[in-house]
Amino acid sequence: MTKEERVCQFYKLSIRKNGNIFPCCLAIGSSYIGNLFEEDIIKKIATKNVECECTLYKNRPIKENEKPNVQRIHIEFSNECQAKCICCNQQKEKMENEDIHLQKLDELIKNYKPKYITVIGGEVLIQKKSLDWIEKIKNKYPDISFDIVTNLCVGENTIKRAIKIFDDITVSILGFSQNTYNRIMGLDFDKTIKNVEYILANSNVKIRPKYLLMPTNMYEIGSFLKWALKLNTQKIYLHNIREFRQCCNLEDAYWNNTFNQIETELKEILIQNKDLIISKNRHFISIHDILAEKTNMNTFIQEQGFENIIKITS
Repeated sequence: MTKEERVCQFYKLSIRKNGNIFPCCLAIGSSYIGNLFEEDIIKKIATKNVECECTLYKNRPIKENEKPNVQRIHIEFSNECQAKCICCNQQKEKMENEDIHLQKLDELIKNYKPKYITVIGGEVLIQKKSLDWIEKIKNKYPDISFDIVTNLCVGENTIKRAIKIFDDITVSILGFSQNTYNRIMGLDFDKTIKNVEYILANSNVKIRPKYLLMPTNMYEIGSFLKWALKLNTQKIYLHNIREFRQCCNLEDAYWNNTFNQIETELKEILIQNKDLIISKNRHFISIHDILAEKTNMNTFIQEQGFENIIKITS
């Protein structure tokens, strides 16, 4: 596939919790633009040529008289979080200079007025100042579409507040039983599931459940998929934690046998729900490339007519 050449920061910006700004959330070192706290950061975004390349795009030099038209801003707030995920390094520190940081974000939003803002943490829904700031921006610029990546294991009042702020909610799920979920994340599985179902029943918020596969929750991915397919969700993610290759020798016979079992179950579920899946007529299911490779999904997707509906992503 031919990659589109463009000036990536003219379309999207990714802002780290320390204020560092990149063209996207991959945050490749060579693509560093500058820091939110720099007085001339708007000028740097408009003039700095950076070198980066991903599976979709290749950054090119800025042309004369070409100007930014930033459509999406990806914001990382603090690491403050109520979960205790075993795949996380457990740094829970709050954002340094938080008040000034949020003020600088104000200036950036005022300058670009993007169509979309994505927010991540930590867990943004338990961060009072972060959530207050998001709510303020949403009230000031109601046409901005906000989406969030969250564990969604929060109380009723926060859920009702989130419904009024966010247009899309991606819910990260690491296990699909109370015991596994609690062991891996240290959270209440039933609360999270009830929150997902409550939002779908009481709002127009688009929900994107995201299963993060790891060695300790592999056999529950089928239960997750069955549940997710029963809901009116915008998208379903079958992904891996990024450390998967680091902690497993995936060529070992044990893992081959394990993935063979998962392959059989996932394909049976997808075939059983074939009419529903095809009726979506859009990118509906995303399968991480490691999981797709180990469960031989590529050929299966083509054979079942799932092209453009089930996509393999990294």
